[in-house]
Amino acid sequence: MIPIAPTPSRALLLALAALAVTATPPAQAQRRQQREDARTCAGFGNRYGTRGYADCMLEQQRRRDDKQRRTLEEMALTSQIAKDGQIMAERARRQRCDRNPDRRECRR
Repeated sequence: MIPIAPTPSRALLLALAALAVTATPPAQAQRRQQREDARTCAGFGNRYGTRGYADCMLEQQRRRDDKQRRTLEEMALTSQIAKDGQIMAERARRQRCDRNPDRRECRR
């Protein structure tokens, strides 16, 4: 059996797939978040059923969505940085091997 080497693109795809699976909270967590949002909006003085309450609830959801989007963007950036680092390390290794093919790391 030939081992499959993890590549940066495979790692990024795996990370995004894992986040997509965990990004949708279970129903219980959604209800808890909704209760917390309702308490927050009520604490701001908005009564249930009013326009202000609805706007407040939408703003709470928007903040949560923005935070999730930022997290995804940060993960993608981190993955890209790791991928770039691997590419640079491989280029440096190849250059060392071109200069001195007898190096231990060059004997593959």
